[in-house]
Amino acid sequence: MNAAISHPQSGDTAIANAAGQPRKRRTRGAPVLSAQGPFGLFTVTGQTARALVALVKAGPAGVTALEVNSWAFRKAAYVHRLRKDNGLAIETVREKHDGGWHARYVLCCPVTLLEAGQ
Repeated sequence: MNAAISHPQSGDTAIANAAGQPRKRRTRGAPVLSAQGPFGLFTVTGQTARALVALVKAGPAGVTALEVNSWAFRKAAYVHRLRKDNGLAIETVREKHDGGWHARYVLCCPVTLLEAGQ
């Protein structure tokens, strides 16, 4: 049975296994990317790594989910993870269109991509 556990320093909750240890996200075969951000070195994997590369490449123009829809099925979730886990400043710009609006994500802090692996 899985249980929610609390991390005292951050107040976050995570899913734990039966032994009470936090479950790790599956990353087998996923791209791994090291980067330097405003709070130091960090590593991201999988689609979150791809999302970071897209944000860095887009520069001040930013990127929408539609522009990366061939692989970023949960762009907002990847952006959320980059913000929360790595402290990156990513602005959400609302762009109106006939059917409502969509988000354009713009990386607003310096990030240097260092090393990619697998």
